[in-house]
Amino acid sequence: MAAERGPGRHALVWIRPGWRAAVRAADPARADDVGRWLALDRPAVARRRDPGMSGGEVALGIALPAGQGRARVALAAPAGAVARVAPPVPLAEALASAPPGWRAPLAALAGEARRAGLLLRVYGSLAWEHLTGEPYLHDGSDVDLIVPGATDGERVRALALLGAWAAHACPRLDGELDLGAGRGVAWRELLARPPRVLVKAGGSVTLEPLAAALRAPPGGAP
Repeated sequence: MAAERGPGRHALVWIRPGWRAAVRAADPARADDVGRWLALDRPAVARRRDPGMSGGEVALGIALPAGQGRARVALAAPAGAVARVAPPVPLAEALASAPPGWRAPLAALAGEARRAGLLLRVYGSLAWEHLTGEPYLHDGSDVDLIVPGATDGERVRALALLGAWAAHACPRLDGELDLGAGRGVAWRELLARPPRVLVKAGGSVTLEPLAAALRAPPGGAP
């Protein structure tokens, strides 16, 4: 499989100050919101590429806070506009931004994952609230987890952990198992062991047989 171009999905991407005007919003009505966001030096998140995007562009997105309707805004930026890229926020770091009633169970989950050799990361509302300090979460929000699963060992440990926590009601957990090579699949879907699963990558979404989706990517550990 060819390597992804640009940052992998869910990566945090900061834009160079001198290039902010070159970032375009898919919805021109949100251009001012995007300008204010970038002026605060907030990151965008790498997303799946749109059909027809040029090879010199990076597909990004932001989610506006509750006061602006939690609107999601798709962006495209020249590759040269990228100042730096970082992985999604670790769950253990985002705990401080979670509602008080969520912190103990999420800390317990992060601890169990660490003892299993897994580093859980977050995206979605909890990540945005942590990154911006603005309100995104509400009582019914999910916590979206990115869980490592590029090797057979990681997948076994991850699915055992997630299976034990899947029914936890506060907060509800959701998210993706990172299969490596830029590929991810909804881990709740995997827990159901369907014959085929939807696999998301940097430029595609494909329905694949379960066994093929879980096969270690080229170069991955067996």
